[in-house]
Amino acid sequence: MSIDRNEMIQKLQACKPYTNEPFPYKSRMLVNPLHSRMIRRYFKKGAGLDLDAIAASGLSTWEKVLKVSEFVSAHIPHDNQKEPMKELNAFTLWQYAQRVPTGFNCRWHAILLSELLLSIRIKNRFVTCMPEDKNDQDCHVVNLVWLPELNKWAMIDSDMQEYVTAPDGTPLSLEEMRAEVIAGRELNVHRNSDQAGVEYMQAYWAKNLYWFTIHMTYGYGLEGARMLPDKYVSLVPPDYRIPLRHNFAAQNVTTNASAFWRG
Repeated sequence: MSIDRNEMIQKLQACKPYTNEPFPYKSRMLVNPLHSRMIRRYFKKGAGLDLDAIAASGLSTWEKVLKVSEFVSAHIPHDNQKEPMKELNAFTLWQYAQRVPTGFNCRWHAILLSELLLSIRIKNRFVTCMPEDKNDQDCHVVNLVWLPELNKWAMIDSDMQEYVTAPDGTPLSLEEMRAEVIAGRELNVHRNSDQAGVEYMQAYWAKNLYWFTIHMTYGYGLEGARMLPDKYVSLVPPDYRIPLRHNFAAQNVTTNASAFWRG
């Protein structure tokens, strides 16, 4: 798919500034420790991923995130999934990947990575990154991880095997990436691919940083057969109307970026 990067940048630059409107949404941390132990045991025995060892290592939070993300990327390629699943969690997604070795899409990647990281107490959420064009059905889903050492969020993408940094190597959040694109600067994309792949992501991100949707709950089993109390919240530029086909994302909408990303 060809994307006109300059056109996408212009769309972002034309957005009205975000507002300070009230943000009446509260996030919840509902991570069951017993479930976390089950995930760690399951992946050590069945996948050779020793999450306990990673958690106990002297690595920084970001280094731990990279190790787990690289594991997911190495074992599960990007593809459109071949069959639906009612339950979407670390167990069912890993089982699917063993049954269907061609892999699955970015959303399933992000759910799996999220649950693996939560199991070792790394706070994270998966974010749906959307384009402005209401007829464009292509979006991207990645993870935001909280780095307490740096007191900031960072984007990690196991599906495209990438992350983005500032010139000094500090990993950037989606909010920071959007600001870089609006400023007309190229993103410093770290990706396990050739230069053409890196260049493609410049345009791809310029397209898919227009509006965002997140879960307000940190926990397991947020999609598919849901068990936890939760709501979606969407961040949009002022005056933007979410397309009808994304009705789930239009129920709780804000134009307050600072509060949305702080949630």
